[in-house]
Amino acid sequence: MLLPLSLIAAGINEMKVLVIGGGIIGNAVAWRLARAGIEVTIVERGRAGQESSWAAAGMIAPQAEAEGPGPFLRLCVQAKQTFEALLPELIAESGVDPQYDMASGVLYLALNQNDRAELAARAQWQREAGLEVEEISGEKARAISPMVSPGAVHALYMPNENRVDNRQLTQAFLNAALKAGAHLIEDSWVETIETRGGRFAGLRIQGGRLIEGDGAVNAAGSWASQIRGMEADNVRLYPVRGQIVCFQARPNLFGPSIFSLRGYAVPRRDGRVLTGSTREMARYSKDVTLEGMESIVRAAKEMLPSLGALRFREAWAGLRPATDDFLPVLGASPTIAGLYYATGHFRSGILLAALTGKLMASIITGREPETDISPFTPARFSRSHPNAPRS
Repeated sequence: MLLPLSLIAAGINEMKVLVIGGGIIGNAVAWRLARAGIEVTIVERGRAGQESSWAAAGMIAPQAEAEGPGPFLRLCVQAKQTFEALLPELIAESGVDPQYDMASGVLYLALNQNDRAELAARAQWQREAGLEVEEISGEKARAISPMVSPGAVHALYMPNENRVDNRQLTQAFLNAALKAGAHLIEDSWVETIETRGGRFAGLRIQGGRLIEGDGAVNAAGSWASQIRGMEADNVRLYPVRGQIVCFQARPNLFGPSIFSLRGYAVPRRDGRVLTGSTREMARYSKDVTLEGMESIVRAAKEMLPSLGALRFREAWAGLRPATDDFLPVLGASPTIAGLYYATGHFRSGILLAALTGKLMASIITGREPETDISPFTPARFSRSHPNAPRS
């Protein structure tokens, strides 16, 4: 369900699209739409980029993000390729270097024999998908990263998994969108989708103001299903809290990012080390808890015992937008013409942002997307849809 054909025929310069949400997904969508000549306004409930995009670890790592083979893994692999292809343009147009560490790699540690069996299965489906992964001994893992625990009995080495500064990347997409002509409205909570004759007409924000437009993209993350007027789509988003504990080391002390089945440690160029993370059903609370920090620190020390000597810097929490099947929601509303979804990216918003922006721009401007997004359609939540998640 695209924007009116009359608008497309008249030229995309006559379109006005409203993007709900100024996180990395909304900013990436806005950039691609603005570059296509569409009039774009981002409507953000708080401050742009200050929710889950700000709180993430910044992995561009499809092999670490996906938990099995299938459409989501393929989407993640293509997302990395799209991100790397677009990065030079993004830096040039935004003036922001997101500090993408190419070839930083991931070491995924097995800390006991049960871990080893699970990682062996992971390696198998990744190889079958054509991805590069090497099963190595604990000794070889320590040769790659001397900080790895003596207790690591086995590891997967994924040399093509990389990382980025997620806060810088989010700002880069926002800067690029604004320089391309997009507008930003902050501190404006969208309350209702307004329609006329079954077609999107505008956004009613708190205080009663109506912002009119030809179409809208719901990129509101964990708040996406709180907006009234879309109930017939049956798309449910909810927050999953993730806490991160940050330590300070010397700059460039680490090599690869380190993962285990219980946590991760992701270094930054400036010496910060981000350790995480939790998965908690805490509604909309972004509190950092003693229990959460304890579980993170325990997992981090199990992987990298020398972290115990590092200085604690700060801790924070973010709200990952989750769906009932933990897959993103991409595409047109099945009930409202001119309304689109780009949300529910859960743990993978940083990785998927560039591809999501590209896909949504194709759909909204009437072009066939290069990627099959049928597994992620909003229509799947219809109770009559064959792939509807079980409640």
